[in-house]
Amino acid sequence: MEDEKIREAIKKTPSVTYPDFDLMWNKIEQNKEWQQGSKTRWFQRTNLSKTAVIAGISAVMISTPVYAAIHYNWSDVLSHKTGIQSVWEQGLGQNIDQSVNKDGITLTVDIAFSDENRTVLLYTLDPGTAYKNETVSYDKVELFNSDGEIIQGNYEQRWNAEIGKYQGYFETDYVLRHKKENLHFAITNVVLTEKTEVPLFYNPANQETQTFEIKRDGISTVRIETFEQSEKDTLLNTTVHFEGLDQRQRERTWTSFTVLDANNNMIRGSKNVYGIPGTSPDQTISEQLYTKKQLTADGTHFALSYERETGRISGEWGMDLTLSKSELENSTIREQLDLPVPELREGSKITEMIVTPSEVRLMITNQEKYAHLPFIDYELEIGGKRLTGGINYHKKPSKKTELRFEMMNMDLTSLHEQPITLTAKKRVEEHKGNEETSIRLSSISTKPQHLQTKYGEFTVDWTYYLKDEQLYVESSSQDPTFGGINQTYYYDGKEKIYGKPSIVNFRGEGTNKSMDVYENFAPDQLDIFVFMYTTEHLNEKITVPIRQNDQ
Repeated sequence: MEDEKIREAIKKTPSVTYPDFDLMWNKIEQNKEWQQGSKTRWFQRTNLSKTAVIAGISAVMISTPVYAAIHYNWSDVLSHKTGIQSVWEQGLGQNIDQSVNKDGITLTVDIAFSDENRTVLLYTLDPGTAYKNETVSYDKVELFNSDGEIIQGNYEQRWNAEIGKYQGYFETDYVLRHKKENLHFAITNVVLTEKTEVPLFYNPANQETQTFEIKRDGISTVRIETFEQSEKDTLLNTTVHFEGLDQRQRERTWTSFTVLDANNNMIRGSKNVYGIPGTSPDQTISEQLYTKKQLTADGTHFALSYERETGRISGEWGMDLTLSKSELENSTIREQLDLPVPELREGSKITEMIVTPSEVRLMITNQEKYAHLPFIDYELEIGGKRLTGGINYHKKPSKKTELRFEMMNMDLTSLHEQPITLTAKKRVEEHKGNEETSIRLSSISTKPQHLQTKYGEFTVDWTYYLKDEQLYVESSSQDPTFGGINQTYYYDGKEKIYGKPSIVNFRGEGTNKSMDVYENFAPDQLDIFVFMYTTEHLNEKITVPIRQNDQ
């Protein structure tokens, strides 16, 4: 698995009746990785409410090719955004070519487009003499509407050595409310960082928790917990404690526990997850799985890697833009549908399809709010071309789920004649735990205890023990259909006390081992309950015809 940098996996929210850690892991799964070597930051799409303003259905292409700003090649930064790349390659959208220069740094919005699925700005940033091969980021990248309200979005950028600039895009689900609209685009505070390492004298043979003082660059201490997973594998949980850094600065550090060989080359674990929220805002946790051979080989040494701020240029680089959707508003197909899909979830229906040159959006209405669709992978086949996509989760409770698919170069004038089929793969079902079925943990001590129980139709293996005054409860099953327990809890009087999940299980990976942690634990016996568990049928798929050939 590639390293997965987790940014804003979960934000602090008002108290709820129970901690929805399962939703947290869902959001973690949506995040993309951050590649330090290529100076690339990939940010998670921010989920928004949508505005839809098209009336009727039209498949007539009316577009004005853009030539003036296409002398840059955007293929690299758009390599995983085929829909945006398709719009650029076809010369659709607007030639903006507006710049703002401040303190030797120039921000230019080159191209923009807005269709009925999203609004995108393609920009370049010339860091000028401030750039010394560091990584460039910003405290804020924002788009505002004419009322001064923030339009949430995300951005990605990559350094292009040939032109000596960053190339990036800002993407938002926002749809223009009028044919023309005045917006304001701005970046605030240009921040320069560089990768640095601090040696850690970690001892892989020591199973006790090991703590190291850093006391530099806003990092206080690093705590490493070691868990044997098998005769061959070791799981490392690394908690980084910050001091004196605000949330944005903490996010920017991208801390990671690094294993290096005798030649100072990084050794990758079989599982690497970073940026898991800690128990307090000043903590972040990473989880890595290594073989014992990797950790104990001659010359192997360890370090804390992170991004250190080397400088910043304060201020705002902003500009007023007038965006138009006239080039693309008539190249949209919008269809109201009424297709029951009980294979997805009982009561689910595909109710709407919006097709633009950049993206296809399917709206699915469910009976319940926050209904998780049970499949992991989604494909949409249109006239023989296969588009890959996924779920766009909403932050607010909603009975609607969106599936979004990046478009490819297609002739939309004939799209209404093409068959369209949705395919969903890898079914993962959620099941609520049984309030009447408890698991008795007895003789709790620092010595690991083992227990086997039946839960539903599955045999579950439990291991529990005390470590550093914390109770660890591990669960797994030999049955590959069992997807794992997402969370356990116990009753303290009438109050439910939930364990904190300490292993990140990504849905659909065929791994069902879980571990909960209860802090400051003293009793020598405990009855725990399962909040939720999953079942996995990874070979299962369904096919849903959305439009037939004869339609």
